[in-house]
Amino acid sequence: MKLKYTFLLIVCISLISCGTVPKSRGHFIELVKEETGFGPFKRMAFSKRVSRPFDQVFNNIKDKLEGCIPGGYQTMSMRGSSMSSLSVTNNNRIEKVSKNKAEITMQQKHSSTAMQSTGGFYLLAADIHRIDSKSVRIDFFTGKHYLSIAEAIEQWAKGSNKCHGIGGNP
Repeated sequence: MKLKYTFLLIVCISLISCGTVPKSRGHFIELVKEETGFGPFKRMAFSKRVSRPFDQVFNNIKDKLEGCIPGGYQTMSMRGSSMSSLSVTNNNRIEKVSKNKAEITMQQKHSSTAMQSTGGFYLLAADIHRIDSKSVRIDFFTGKHYLSIAEAIEQWAKGSNKCHGIGGNP
């Protein structure tokens, strides 16, 4: 009987931890603003101010997203006599949505994985807002596990030309 309840508890915890699959970028941002989760799965929303012109920030981040992050990869694994493969496609976008705002969206699509948003799992969303002619504010929406991506974007906004470990690049 104790084993039955233990199994039921494990199933319930697994279902709760799966969470809600975001229907869109906006829905992802709403879910992150709730700041739920714990440990590396904690959702976080925060802002950073950068003293550089909007167009320079946009262009450097766009260049680094395209240059540092590969389009995807494929892994193969063997278990006994069976072989399986997983394809991962990085789906990163940065676009100006107005003269004073740009949006960054980072997703990762995994082959043969159920319950993914259109475009894949959301890793990060960020909004770049022009404050004045010499500075921007970047609003980040991500999970604690992906803070290194947010930190790299902040460094790119400041003018860095390094990849900061993103995409396996120095």
